[in-house]
Amino acid sequence: MRALIGDLLLTAWERGAHAHDLDRAVTMLALALPASSREQLAALPLGERNALLLRLHEISFGPRLRGFASCSQCGEPLEFALAAGALAEHLEDRRVQGTRQGDADEAAIHMRPVSTRDLLTTLDEPDVAQAQDRLLALSLGAEPVAGATLRTRPGVVEAFERINAAAELTCSIACPACTSAEILDFDPARFLWLEVRHAARRLMDEVDALAGAYGWSERAIIRMSPQRRGAYLEMLDA
Repeated sequence: MRALIGDLLLTAWERGAHAHDLDRAVTMLALALPASSREQLAALPLGERNALLLRLHEISFGPRLRGFASCSQCGEPLEFALAAGALAEHLEDRRVQGTRQGDADEAAIHMRPVSTRDLLTTLDEPDVAQAQDRLLALSLGAEPVAGATLRTRPGVVEAFERINAAAELTCSIACPACTSAEILDFDPARFLWLEVRHAARRLMDEVDALAGAYGWSERAIIRMSPQRRGAYLEMLDA
C-alpha cells in the first residue's frame, strides 16, 4: 500500500474533487493499491474496504483520527480522537465472507456482504426503501424486484444485518457540558477524503510559495520531503 503523499496526494484530490463519496473511496484505494483494479476494489465487502481506508489513513496522515461534532442536546462543541489501527483491526476481526440462513421452508439461501459497487447501483432508486430492497436482493443474488418479498422471509433481514455489521462504525462521546452520550456514525471514506482535501490544499500553498520564491517546478517541490519543504518555507519567513 502506497501512502497518499506528494504527487499521489494531489492526484487523489484532483480525481475526487467532483466525484461522489462512493467513487472517492475507490479512487483513493486504487491510487494506494495499484496492483488492484477499480473493479476489484469496488467489489470488496464494505467492512474490508473500510479497514483498508483506515490503514491508508494510518500510513498517509498518522495513526490518530481527530474529528469534531456538536452535542445534539445542548449544542456543545465536541472533539474526539480515534486510533486508526485499532479500528482497522476491529473491522478485520469482524470480517464475514458470507453466511447461510434458512427460510420458512428450510431452503438454504446464500448471502454475501454488500460492496461499494452494490451501493453505487442504488443511487438511482427513488427512495430509501427501494434502495434497501435492491441491496437485499443483490446480497441474496435475487432479482431486484424481489427485494420486498425477500424481506418477509424469516431471518433474512437479521442475517443481512449480521453479515454487514462490519460495514458500520459508530463511536460514543460523552458531552462535557450536559453529560449526555452522543452516538456518532463514523465513515472512514469521508474522513480520509477530508484529510486528503486539507493536505492537498496545504501542499499547493507550499508549492505556490516556493515556486514564486525560487522558480522551482511543481514536480520538483512535491518530490521534496515535508521536512525539506518546511525548512525552505522557514527561510522565506525569516
